[in-house]
Amino acid sequence: MRILVASSDFPLRDGGVATVAFEVARALDALGHDVTVLAPTQEHGDGEFDAALPFRVIRTRNVKDHYAKLLYQRLVVKRLAGREHFDWVAAQTWYPFGAAAAGVMGGMAKRPVLTVTVHGNEILNPRFRSPFWRRRMKRTFETADAIFCVSSATARKLHEVTDGLCRVEEKVRIVGNGVDIETFKPAPPKEELLRRYGLEGRPVLLTLARLVERKGQDTVIRALPAIKKAVPGVRYLICGKGDYEGELKKLAAETGVAGDVVFAGFVPNEQRPDHYNLCDVYVMASREIERRGDVEGFGITYLEAGACAKPVVAGRSGGTADAVVDGETGLLADPEDPADVADKCIRLLGDRATARAMGGKARETAAGRYRWAEICETMAAAAAEHAAGPSRP
Repeated sequence: MRILVASSDFPLRDGGVATVAFEVARALDALGHDVTVLAPTQEHGDGEFDAALPFRVIRTRNVKDHYAKLLYQRLVVKRLAGREHFDWVAAQTWYPFGAAAAGVMGGMAKRPVLTVTVHGNEILNPRFRSPFWRRRMKRTFETADAIFCVSSATARKLHEVTDGLCRVEEKVRIVGNGVDIETFKPAPPKEELLRRYGLEGRPVLLTLARLVERKGQDTVIRALPAIKKAVPGVRYLICGKGDYEGELKKLAAETGVAGDVVFAGFVPNEQRPDHYNLCDVYVMASREIERRGDVEGFGITYLEAGACAKPVVAGRSGGTADAVVDGETGLLADPEDPADVADKCIRLLGDRATARAMGGKARETAAGRYRWAEICETMAAAAAEHAAGPSRP
């Protein structure tokens, strides 16, 4: 099929949606499809990155105003779809590209299949609660042939958000995120990184995520005094960048653990596996920030850590229960309770046999259920089913 993967986030930008869009495009290309990616330019260096990819990437202007962005991307999608005659438009979020595609489908003599992926945050964002944006959301999901929710929790959120707007239940498929198990795999920790971060001979907790309130690094910092008492010498390695960094450093100082927390900064994609392999336990106490509509739709880093055979402590919120099997691939904890997070970390740091067993099960689960090729085959089969079905309006 000729496929347009349209995403508001794409490398060089980091984050879950960018990772998913890249991996979906790469897997569909590897499956033999003719793939084009449509994404806004994010930073200097896009051109060099895009030129090295096996599929085509078309960059659009990064329009900031939400109304102007929708109008602009509608024009882009209309022009591109009319010229390229795609079989399938795979919008990675409902806004802007899902809404843009839905807005131009009615005027096309032969419209492509439209699928929309739902992660969570983008349907809960407060800025999209006005009547205008609700109408746009309604039209998008009504026009879509299939809706891919990354977790059962995300599907429930979608049902709540669209209650009274449109019936989407029959269109929804739960299609989780994936992981490249050839890239993310167990390996001995690199001595150079151990020295760089001062981790030699120490038990290590790791969070690799943006420094934002939802990711819960603050809860782990608050849990660290109790963890230190039970596990002497433990270090907490925080990888990532974000506006929350100053608050986290201040909290570490106030909590008396500034010397036990290492802020590594942004870690490039190619170095992520090496950083996972530094830790004994991967911990991310993700939580829902309701006032901002901010939720962990799935949690790709749980899969990446698991593929490296690391046991996980995850916040019991959003879609994490789909990504982490409690008691098998890791432990779920109350993300608002530092004592609970501490207890779960202590259990895994103190019981190496259990930690190894959970890490092994996490690797096995990632390899058996979360390969990008299989996930994209499921998506492509759904698109092909609609393409072969009755003509759509």
